[in-house]
Amino acid sequence: MGKLRHIAFISAEPKKLSDFYQRYFGFEECKVFRSGSRMVIDPLFNLAFLQSRGDQAGPVVGTHRADGAEVERQSGIHHYGFLVDDLNDAVAKLPASLNRGASPQVSAGVGGPEGARPAEMRFVDPWGNNVDLSARGFLGREEKKLPGVRLLAVQVPDLAAACEFYQQQFDLKLVGWTDDGTVRLSDGTVTLLLTKSQVRPKSGVQYFGIQVNDLAGVRKSLGDGGVEIREGTHGEIRFADPEGNQVVVSQGGWMN
Repeated sequence: MGKLRHIAFISAEPKKLSDFYQRYFGFEECKVFRSGSRMVIDPLFNLAFLQSRGDQAGPVVGTHRADGAEVERQSGIHHYGFLVDDLNDAVAKLPASLNRGASPQVSAGVGGPEGARPAEMRFVDPWGNNVDLSARGFLGREEKKLPGVRLLAVQVPDLAAACEFYQQQFDLKLVGWTDDGTVRLSDGTVTLLLTKSQVRPKSGVQYFGIQVNDLAGVRKSLGDGGVEIREGTHGEIRFADPEGNQVVVSQGGWMN
C-alpha cells in the first residue's frame, strides 16, 4: 500500500510558513536547504515549503528546472507524495502513457546531503497533478501524533476514474462518499478526498486538513494570533495561512 506522506508548496517566504506551522501546530522543522526551502514534519507527515525561484533556476529539464527548482513559480500547493514499499514496483504499475521523470537530488544547484530530496521519482497523474514517489520516506518518523496532517483534497473532473486510479496505484481503501459527490480514500491514516469542487483559482490540490486533539484551543490560539477563522461544516474550522493556502482543522478527523 502507498502511504500519503508529503505535500509541497511553492513559497515566496518558506521561513514564514515554517514558523507558522511550528507555532500553531507544534510541527518540527526537519530540513533547511541552501535555496531557502524548508521542511516540517508532524512527525508522520512532511510539509515542504519550496522557495520560488526565477530565471536563475535555469531552463526546464524534465519535470524540474536545471538547478532542481520546480517549474511552477506561483505560490500555492504544488504537489503531493506517496511513501511506497518498493520504488520499482510502484513505477511499474504506472500507465505507460503518464509523463514521468527522476526527481533531481539537487536544490539551487547544490547536490549531495545538503541538496538531496526525499522524493525519488515524479509522475503526472491523468488530471495533471504532480505526484512524487519515495521508498526512502519523506523524513517523517512514522510516529502518529496529533496535531497532524490527515487530509488532502484534490479536485478532479471524473471522480470515478480518479478513485479507480488511486485505488489501483496505491491500494487505498474507499472509506466514504457524500451526496455532493466527494469520495474519500485512505491509506489507514491519511485521507485523500477527491472532489469536483474548486475553492482556489487552479484545479488540482485545493486544501489540506490537520486533525487536532483540542479544536477549541487551536481556534483560540489562531484567533489570538490574528488569523481569520471561518466556521466549516461538521465542527471544523477553516483558515488561510500566511501565503493564502487553505487549511481545514478538525477534532474528529476524516476517516468516518
